[in-house]
Amino acid sequence: MLSVWTVSIAVFCYLLLLFALAFWADKRKRAQQQHPYIYSLALGVHCTSWAFFGTTTQAAQYGWAFVPTYLGIISVFLFAHPVLRRIALLCHQHQVSSLADFISLRYDKSHLLAALVTILCFMGVIPYIALQLDAVTQGISIVAGLDAGWSANIGAYVAALMALFAILFGTRSLNLTEKHPGLMLTIAFESVVKLVALLLVGLYVCYGLFDGVLDLLGQAQAHPRSLQIVEADSAYWVFASHVLLGICSMFCLPRQFHINFVENNGSEELRTARWLFPLYLIAMSLFVLPIAIAGHIIFSGDPSDINYMSSDTYALALPVASGNASISLIAFIGGLSAATSMVIVATLAMGIMISNNLATPLWLKIQLKTLMQHNLTPNAIMLIRRLTVVVVMGVAFVYHQDISQASPLVNSGIIAIALLSQTMPIIIGGLYWKKRNKVAAQIALIVGAACWCYWLLWPSIKASYYFDQAPSDLQLAQGFALSLLVNLSCFVLVSWLWPSQRNSLLDAQAPLFTALNKATKIANLLAITEKVLGKERHLSLLKQLPPNQHANYASPKLLDSIESELAGQIGNVSARILLSAIAEKKDVALAELVELVEEANQTFHFNHEVLQSSVENIQQGISVLDSNLTLLAWNQRYIELFAYPNGFIKVGISIRELLLFNAKRGLFGDSGDIEQEIEKRIEYMRSGSRYKFVREQENGQVIEVNGSPLPGGGFVTTYSDITDYINIQQQLQQAKEQLEYRVEQRTQELQSANVALDAARKEAEQANESKTKFLAAAGHDLMQPFNAASLFAALLKEKAPNQELADMSQSLIQSLSSAEELLTALLDMTKLDSGALKVNQQAFFIDDLLRPLVNEFSLLARQKGLSLHYLPCSLGVVSDKKLLRRVIQNLVSNAIRYTQQGRILVAVKRHGLECKIRVIDTGSGIASEQQHEIFKEFKQLDGQHNSQGLGLGLTIVERISGLLEHKVSVHSVVDKGSCFEVCVPLSIEAPILVKPSRESVIDNSLLLKHKTVLVIENEERTLDAINQLLSNWGATVFASKDVKQAIKVCQHAPDLMFLDYHLDDGLTGVQAAQQLREHWQDSTPNFVIPGILSSADRSEQTRKEAIDMALHYLPKPIKTAALKRLIKQLKI
Repeated sequence: MLSVWTVSIAVFCYLLLLFALAFWADKRKRAQQQHPYIYSLALGVHCTSWAFFGTTTQAAQYGWAFVPTYLGIISVFLFAHPVLRRIALLCHQHQVSSLADFISLRYDKSHLLAALVTILCFMGVIPYIALQLDAVTQGISIVAGLDAGWSANIGAYVAALMALFAILFGTRSLNLTEKHPGLMLTIAFESVVKLVALLLVGLYVCYGLFDGVLDLLGQAQAHPRSLQIVEADSAYWVFASHVLLGICSMFCLPRQFHINFVENNGSEELRTARWLFPLYLIAMSLFVLPIAIAGHIIFSGDPSDINYMSSDTYALALPVASGNASISLIAFIGGLSAATSMVIVATLAMGIMISNNLATPLWLKIQLKTLMQHNLTPNAIMLIRRLTVVVVMGVAFVYHQDISQASPLVNSGIIAIALLSQTMPIIIGGLYWKKRNKVAAQIALIVGAACWCYWLLWPSIKASYYFDQAPSDLQLAQGFALSLLVNLSCFVLVSWLWPSQRNSLLDAQAPLFTALNKATKIANLLAITEKVLGKERHLSLLKQLPPNQHANYASPKLLDSIESELAGQIGNVSARILLSAIAEKKDVALAELVELVEEANQTFHFNHEVLQSSVENIQQGISVLDSNLTLLAWNQRYIELFAYPNGFIKVGISIRELLLFNAKRGLFGDSGDIEQEIEKRIEYMRSGSRYKFVREQENGQVIEVNGSPLPGGGFVTTYSDITDYINIQQQLQQAKEQLEYRVEQRTQELQSANVALDAARKEAEQANESKTKFLAAAGHDLMQPFNAASLFAALLKEKAPNQELADMSQSLIQSLSSAEELLTALLDMTKLDSGALKVNQQAFFIDDLLRPLVNEFSLLARQKGLSLHYLPCSLGVVSDKKLLRRVIQNLVSNAIRYTQQGRILVAVKRHGLECKIRVIDTGSGIASEQQHEIFKEFKQLDGQHNSQGLGLGLTIVERISGLLEHKVSVHSVVDKGSCFEVCVPLSIEAPILVKPSRESVIDNSLLLKHKTVLVIENEERTLDAINQLLSNWGATVFASKDVKQAIKVCQHAPDLMFLDYHLDDGLTGVQAAQQLREHWQDSTPNFVIPGILSSADRSEQTRKEAIDMALHYLPKPIKTAALKRLIKQLKI
């Protein structure tokens, strides 16, 4: 169980949420705007605590037949949708604010009938509201384990807060027809809350307390008490009566009528509710039967047993008994929402009905009789409404405390709805039966209520005070059916035996107040509107009236308008009382009567002249036929359009004669049977059918004819000359066709141009691809002789007998390096153009890149007489190490190449989340207007064309930097020097520190001493150079051009394999290494012969193939220093 404070806080927080939601909706939602889903969910106000708790009692007694009430409601929305739509339309048209107003409206605005309906609804709603308070207090008792006193106190607080809510959000406006978006959204929210709560309880019962629905039904078969539910008698008479109750509840419950029709904003809401509300009711009934069966299994049916629990409380008692506090609280909040939503709307609806039809009219009559005047002001009206809300809630609470708690929820609900259903016959009769009259309605209502008291109320009262046994469901069903049948019989018989002396005012479309035959002066009307309607609305009415006519009598139209305004504020009954009080009951003097008649006659003639002038001056021809289809009226334009002869058109000429005259003139076209055509047109008019057609005259004139029936019989036809319109339409059609032709022609031209452009683009792409392939192939083929020449030059330097020859060898090496740089630049540009360069981002220390690079260029700088300095840095960066090295390498190379004297500095500076790598020189500098040109391809500044290079170095820098997304900038001053800057992002995580290995100095002649090296190279000069170089380093070299020759010359597995990547016959060095290792696998089973793969192709694919075959990659042209380092790393 939950503590009393937990329950109190939950109740308070939930009600506070309702207040907050209503305040928000009143400010944000527009009152007259349609909200179909909110409206459909708000209809769930029908599902009260009876639906949440009481339906389990029905299910416990009748099994699956617990759904009849829902079935009746679903039938209304599926099959009686036109009835709902008609009632909603009447409520909108006549500003109906309550069920009593609607019934009174359909019966000559009967004051007595409205009062009777109000009293009857009060008698039926009070027990219903008390029923909800019973459910709340009972729920508090079960959840918190409180005694009746504590539960009643909390119930009192809930009742008070609900009354406050109804006052705040239902009576804020003086206008009764104004919608309440805050109230509707709150009720819709509560509908969702109780649905979700009931579904969660049902799921918990089925899958928390049992192992699913099948397990629950299986245990029910073994349990005698729950087996009664499964095998329960369907009780067809009870079933039928509950279906009828469900149908009546959609029309007769004041709260349901208020939500269904008074708060309705349009047909779209009803269309959505037609399918959504039935689905909501089905969802509400899903777990009712499983909860009833589970309750019968777990709880005892003997009231004297400690484990006894009323079936009304199963939805709440099951989670409480199982000790699940969360589901218990959810079930309690669901029951609370079901009760509070009904209490709010029912209290508001009853407050409005009592205020409009009892309290305000009675107060007005007493004041008018005693004081000969009234004090009805807007504040007084609001006070009366709010007091009636408080009175309704107070009476319901007293009823709850003293009377209602003895009966089950189901019985209390049935009795209350049965009384309210006594209005059903007069509601349907008021909609569709023309012989109805208010006397029959009054008698039927009184007799039906009396039968209800005898057959339903009296047995229940006796049972409440323990005089007798509580009436069974079958007795209640019979009592309800008999009372309704007697009601209907009285209504029909009295209507037949005592027919109404005149038709309903609404059906005859007669004026509302003027039927009283009382004259009312305008000044008196304005005095009432100023006092009752408020200043703003009174001024609005005042502006619509001529200022010099306030002393005259009001016209019927003005009286109708004022009565509607007053009815919207104080109700129809009170409005009629006020107008009757100011009406003059004495006969009007003859002179004044003559004056009124003359004034009316002048007004009629004036209006007739205005109408005639308007008809004559419009551009359309008009003809009006009476009910006998003879010509009654026309205008001059009608004669001109059909060129009728003078004197031919006259009043009383038949339409047949007119049609025959036009047919003889050929206006019917080439129609063969003229009589048949005339008869067809006349039949249209007789049947009252609208028609519209276009007729083309012989003179080319095009006339549009529109015919419409008149309400009292007859026909009016308009004739419009649309010749100009048709001509314009034809011109527009021609222009459209020409435009479509031009668009199609232009589209074809664009398609042809696109085809040509596509072909040119493909041709350019093929040319670019061919260029790229050519440069790549040429670069590879050129790299081979460079490779051989570099190896021979390095070998020559090592074997030089004197310094002079060594210097010459060094010069040769430098020349080859320059040529190699040019070729490498061309290859880099090729890769950049083809998109072959891929970025491999990694974190590393910038010092690992810059220090070796500076060491490599230091010798070249010293040879040129320059000093190259590097400021060490410990920052970590994120970039592609190889591509970034290429960028810095080109910048340092350029700095050395274009600096004649001075020094070069390589430094790194941190700047926020990135670092700036700067290469600063003291060269000749670059003018500011030329700084944007140095990054162009093959661009060298004036005066520097004799320098080495093709002008691609900075182009490659810019292209690679763009690929890496590193910004490159230059700052330069002529004759001072330049500073190139590359921005590289810093690494967030510390890079892995790579410690440089310290290599021991080994004599070249001892590097490969006593080692066997197999060399496979298809280029003869390169093969010879590598052979001599490795032999010079002490190795025994076996040179070959392919695998077969290698196996032939090298009988045993070598210590090292040196392989070229591109061999003859499409074979690669990787494949050759695999074949050789497989050949020598038997002699070296646990040893993988190390190998070096050399290639001018520096792509990632080539490197990956080498790594996958456990080969070490060495790019061409081969540097002897790099080859030495690699051999030392292999430690063969």
